Amino acid sequence: MKKRSEEVSNHARANGSGRHGRGPGTAAKPLHVLVVDDDRVDRLALMRALQQTAFDVTIDEAEGVIAAIDLLTAEPFDCVLLDYNLPDGDGLTFLRGLRGAGISATVIMITGQPDSTVAAELMEAGAADYIPKALFTPGLLSQTLQRLFGA
Repeated sequence: MKKRSEEVSNHARANGSGRHGRGPGTAAKPLHVLVVDDDRVDRLALMRALQQTAFDVTIDEAEGVIAAIDLLTAEPFDCVLLDYNLPDGDGLTFLRGLRGAGISATVIMITGQPDSTVAAELMEAGAADYIPKALFTPGLLSQTLQRLFGA
């Protein structure tokens, strides 16, 4: 699905929806983000939330592990918003693979997994943060990004 991800991202950039614009004189920190989630509605919600932050975001998206790997090996990303349950793998295995491959992008897990053991494993594997989908809000994502990347 790399082609689809690039088309969506290029479309978003061309139409201004992939960037969070700021007025003249205000410089928002640029942030290149990869959203990895198999649910299109969840991806769109995450992208909308990213656009509401204080960052000048460029967003790419992937529906699964293979598409995400293609994108992550093709270009650098500052941040990956990663769902735990994907059709072609799980977030924990994917995260361990990223770290093993030397990809150091900041990973924020966005998941419906309510298990605290899973959360602990994700953090031990190198996730910078963990946001349960049940608690997710644009404000919480913005606060997390501010904490991790500053403004």
